[in-house]
Amino acid sequence: MLGGLISAGASLLSGAISAVGTACSAIGGTVISTGRVMIDAINGGLPMVARICDAALTVGKGLGVFATEHNEVDMYELGMRTERAVEEGTTSEQFDNNQAYIDYLREKITLSNEDRINLKNLSDSDKLKYACIGSAMTIATIKEKYEIDIPETFWSITTDLGIQPEKFKPMLDIFENAKLQPDLNGFMKGELSSDLQRSIYDLIDERLSGVLGKEIVDKLIS
Repeated sequence: MLGGLISAGASLLSGAISAVGTACSAIGGTVISTGRVMIDAINGGLPMVARICDAALTVGKGLGVFATEHNEVDMYELGMRTERAVEEGTTSEQFDNNQAYIDYLREKITLSNEDRINLKNLSDSDKLKYACIGSAMTIATIKEKYEIDIPETFWSITTDLGIQPEKFKPMLDIFENAKLQPDLNGFMKGELSSDLQRSIYDLIDERLSGVLGKEIVDKLIS
């Protein structure tokens, strides 16, 4: 994600924070909180943004939010369509869920031929803005599709740990099957209740080690 965008000045980053915050606040619902995930990622630097966007796209493919052949341009497109919908006064809160909103965006928000050409030649600022808006929309939809509460910190802590995008969905599936909140940040800080702390430790030891590998597991439980 964010191919070709290697570095960014303070003005580009601050502009993206403002644009993403404004758009996600207008979209409403859970996208307000997932917008904060992306704003925190921007504050963490472009590599963090790129990793979270990649993870969101990969999990989104696994859950049917994106088709398997979709790529980063489709994430930019989702961001652009979302921005256009908000400008027209159509927000996520007018729909039963975020997937229904995304379906509406793809079916009813028209992009011109010029828009489609521009998606492949975006400026650095638009690339960052649309990637973050699209990812916030995707993460909000992912949250709805799981029967566990995925904390906002999940996305940053997992990317900090070096967990690869293709590992995110299997990991979330394991947490969901165990009916445990994937609060890895709280777990690593020892801030959870003793029962939840022990349950997550056992889950990592017994089931997640095969998904994440020894290096990541060692970071989690060290």
